[in-house]
Amino acid sequence: MTILIRDIKRIGTGDATRTSIRERKVEAETISIGRRKGSDIQIDALSIQLDHAEISVPSEGDALLRLHGNATALADGRVVTNGKSVIKPGTILRLGPVQITVENNTVDETITLAVESVETRTEAISRDDEDAVFATRSVLPSKRIISWMSALIVLGFFLALPILADRSPAHPIVKASPVQADVSWNSGELSLLHSNLKNDCASCHVNAFEAVTDDTCLSCHTDLERHAEPLDLKKAERPVEGFNAFLTKTSEAFGRPADRCSSCHIEHNASSHIIKSSDAICSDCHAELDKRLPNTDIMNVSDFGTDHPEFRPYVIVAPALAQPLTQRISLDLIPKGNSGLKFPHDLHMADNNAVAKMANTLPGRYGFDDGVTCDDCHSEEAGGALFEPVRMEQDCAMCHSLTFEIEADGYERTLRHGEPDEVIASMRDFYDAKALANIRDTATDSRTRRRPGAAAEIRNSNRRELAFKRSEEVTIGKVDAIFSEGGACYDCHEIERPVDIRTMDFKVLPISVADSFYRRSPFNHEVHEIEGVECSSCHAAETSASSSDILLPKIAVCRDCHIGQASWKAGGDIAAGKYPTNCLTCHGFHDGPHYKPQDGNP
Repeated sequence: MTILIRDIKRIGTGDATRTSIRERKVEAETISIGRRKGSDIQIDALSIQLDHAEISVPSEGDALLRLHGNATALADGRVVTNGKSVIKPGTILRLGPVQITVENNTVDETITLAVESVETRTEAISRDDEDAVFATRSVLPSKRIISWMSALIVLGFFLALPILADRSPAHPIVKASPVQADVSWNSGELSLLHSNLKNDCASCHVNAFEAVTDDTCLSCHTDLERHAEPLDLKKAERPVEGFNAFLTKTSEAFGRPADRCSSCHIEHNASSHIIKSSDAICSDCHAELDKRLPNTDIMNVSDFGTDHPEFRPYVIVAPALAQPLTQRISLDLIPKGNSGLKFPHDLHMADNNAVAKMANTLPGRYGFDDGVTCDDCHSEEAGGALFEPVRMEQDCAMCHSLTFEIEADGYERTLRHGEPDEVIASMRDFYDAKALANIRDTATDSRTRRRPGAAAEIRNSNRRELAFKRSEEVTIGKVDAIFSEGGACYDCHEIERPVDIRTMDFKVLPISVADSFYRRSPFNHEVHEIEGVECSSCHAAETSASSSDILLPKIAVCRDCHIGQASWKAGGDIAAGKYPTNCLTCHGFHDGPHYKPQDGNP
């Protein structure tokens, strides 16, 4: 059955009255009437129940009005209560402030319900009357009184009581107080790093109602380094303008100066880390830094993904045993290191050469089942930031023998890996002892007759002298061999040969292998050990033919997985599947445990 509901609204009075009509059709045999939202005919009046009535229009027969509960209505001026009432075309229903006229359309077999509001201020409760009845102001004090009372409560519990508790903790009012004065000013729990101080507020808050000073922090955190001079830091800051400048001045006036430890380290804030991690804390100075510090050699940076210079590792340019000379060189310039070693990675990592065949003969003992790989020589430290030094005895000797002589019975004489002077001395002692062992002392040999006098002693002395000369010649040849091409030392070390090899003054260049290319930004390999990421994903060792190659990935390689905070927040394709990286992901403001300053090399 189709029921046409015609909503009629009249605006104005007398001749200026305007009528607005809106029609809507309902395909149903029953329509609902009430104050509930969603009723077919919703009447917004307190005199109408949520589910007040319903009109049923069967396919055959007269329409019926059914009232719910204690609801009432007027039908042609007659009061209708519970039960069902027949309503015929032309019937006028009155439900609260609304009049519904029933009209029958015999053409298309529909029933029309004309709904019109006939409420006047004398006939129903107005909206202002409803507010007056149900508003809280009918039973509460005025807004002004409530405001003053609230202000006094705040001042009493959160200002007067804390001051009283600080000055007279044993005061009866303090003891009887339902709140603890210190807790009322506490903005949150302490961080895990300072959790042991949660019951000792005075260890940081020396004076009541005064900000924690840097001296208080430095009383525990000693030997901290700054990554720049305080004066340079002040110059590098962007000027504070407008409302922020007003806030800064106001904060300083209340004993909270800027550039304190707590400017970056936030305590009593459980929703945040103790160290601010927003890029803004760094980019406020480092973006366009050269404009405020024209003499600085620090490059501008504001976002890792879009505005960051190419990496500049510390490269060894002059090896030395104690303090090798290093220099920061951009990877764009393809820097070359100087470690004093010869080590072609491509030769050792190939899968079809002599090295690979040798490795295939040692799988059970040394684990070369899949050839020579990076972790066969490079072992991470416990923390994952650095690597253990590569040692000849445990990492190289399995393939690189230090044998310099094989005895007749097959026994191998090996050198001790160490200083050239020690190596040469060991070889000289060996060949001297071997030469003397073949000389028979006729002066003390009772099996042979000897001439009286000193002839035997002279003859034995001559034999020993000749043996030493021959031993020296053998030693020179053997030493020259190990320090020449194909020799045990020559294959791995840079050798400085003497002008006259008879002096055996061979020198080995100092070994200086960088354990950290980024002193202030130690790279943690452990957190990058994820499926599908191999060493070769970042380090091109398999194609490196020289140990002077700096096998570090450029920034473009890192950007395949990492993106700056600003770019990540902007979203889009550039940030899809990438890890948001802020300045503190790689850098620390204070020098970390792996930072090793050198003279002239900060």
